[in-house]
Amino acid sequence: MNNSVDLRSGEDRARGPEDADSPKTQASQLPTEPFRILTVCTMNICRSPALELALTRQLEKSELMADGLVHIHSAGTHATAGAPSCGISLAMIGEQDRDETAHQLSGANIASADLIITAERRHISNIVAVHSGARAKSFTARQAGRLAAWVTTAGPLEFGRRKAAGELIEADIRNPISQAEPLPADPLDRLRWLVAEMDAARGMTPIPAHENLLPHDPDDIPDPHVVGFNVHRMSADLIVASTALFSEAVLEVTHRT
Repeated sequence: MNNSVDLRSGEDRARGPEDADSPKTQASQLPTEPFRILTVCTMNICRSPALELALTRQLEKSELMADGLVHIHSAGTHATAGAPSCGISLAMIGEQDRDETAHQLSGANIASADLIITAERRHISNIVAVHSGARAKSFTARQAGRLAAWVTTAGPLEFGRRKAAGELIEADIRNPISQAEPLPADPLDRLRWLVAEMDAARGMTPIPAHENLLPHDPDDIPDPHVVGFNVHRMSADLIVASTALFSEAVLEVTHRT
């Protein structure tokens, strides 16, 4: 399943037919390469479909209307194609009426994705084994939420905006935040900027102490179909929380200033 979110400005969406022949409008009508988000778990029946749908719902809360500029889909590292999704998982994120079926992860999926969000760290290892260059764009869902929030609140976004405005800021090796790249003007390029800054921020964001008390890796979302069905609520809560953090960061980064 593909879902789409429009990241154009309101001005561009509202452009009338009288502007159709202007050079700017003609340029905007050229084919735009979408920003592709891939969510991944093991069987693509529980956590990754829930991540896909929760992320879609979070992004659709914004003014960014669906129009094919962002594609979100899911796959599994060991999926049985066509297997039905877990109704409990989808119900717990508020999607009882959505019918989903499993898709096997492929090299083409990995190569075409701009961002890969996984349920567990081991899924990143599976992805990198297929496509070594994918590590920089692959994060667990909890990493993605934490790192994206850090980029928007701890300084990289501020430095990116200042540099984009023409301020000359000398990179300081003692202050890695100062090395943030200028924030691009195009919303889709801003999303790619966010992914690059998230990758650069690995190791700089502390993991909240209470998360270390959970009975699994602090960056993983536990699998209810392995750990036990009583984990469905924990899994769903972590999915909703992590996608909300990431989506809030997307809105902040793509907001025109």
